[in-house]
Amino acid sequence: MDVRYQFQSKIRAIDFWRLSMSRTYHSLVGVCNIVFAIAMILLTLRFWKQAGDMAQTLLFLACIFVPVVQPIGVYIKAKAQMALIPQGTALVFANDGIHVSLGSETEFIPWMRVKGVRKEAGMVIVFTDANHGYMLTNRVLGRQKDDFYNYVKAQI
Repeated sequence: MDVRYQFQSKIRAIDFWRLSMSRTYHSLVGVCNIVFAIAMILLTLRFWKQAGDMAQTLLFLACIFVPVVQPIGVYIKAKAQMALIPQGTALVFANDGIHVSLGSETEFIPWMRVKGVRKEAGMVIVFTDANHGYMLTNRVLGRQKDDFYNYVKAQI
């Protein structure tokens, strides 16, 4: 095994939050969120003086939903995801594939089973199938981020 890169995966809830928010705001859902937020702010500015207390409360809540409430909800979901993710996974990227170990358990993933690699929201994700992969944050990768990304891309 010719070791090229070796990392200890250290994922935090904020990393899941960043990924989720980035994916949301780079999609049609994100565009709809922005349009909704702008529309609610304009609607609130237009009707604030004429609205009663209850309507003003609803307008205010609608204005803070997308920029405040939704990100808090996403963070709470990210914290719940953290409980399901094993911590301390060691990843060794070698010429023959990826060697994964967690405690006494080990797994080998040959490069032909790796489905892709992508840079996203302060991290590089190495996909082992369409929905699963290993997240390596910029914090873990350090200055090796671009070299590592190019290496994995060349292997697959």
